[in-house]
Amino acid sequence: MEPNQREELRYAMETQFRYKFYKSPEFPFLPSLGIRHIFQGFEAKEEELGFIGMLHLWWTKEDNGIKYDNPRYFVKGTWHGEWFDSPEDGIKRAIQVQKEITFWDVNKLLQVHLEFHNELRKREAEKKFIEETEEMTDLMSKRPPILN
Repeated sequence: MEPNQREELRYAMETQFRYKFYKSPEFPFLPSLGIRHIFQGFEAKEEELGFIGMLHLWWTKEDNGIKYDNPRYFVKGTWHGEWFDSPEDGIKRAIQVQKEITFWDVNKLLQVHLEFHNELRKREAEKKFIEETEEMTDLMSKRPPILN
């Protein structure tokens, strides 16, 4: 793919992605939820075009000059973008961004998530065991008594 063609495709993809991103209902709330980095890969279906790139959008708290009708619902800031030529470069940057985030411990978050799902599975297994035991008890009580 020619560099000029790749740049045109990237511009079109970024414009379309940003449009959909800005129109989503959760968009104005992402920075306040702590989501300040978005990574999105783009690949063309045609083999001659191949991998177009990985887009990284990041939010910075700076005045972008946009006046809102009701500024109470909007956090002022700007979303910047950069492209990576290979998925590996984008993944390296995503890992670097994840390491820079210091207000939560990813390993602890994963551990809590794992413990929650283990507890959920345990409760489901106990519930299933109780149901099966009750079924067996019902079957045994409906059986005629054994006479010697």
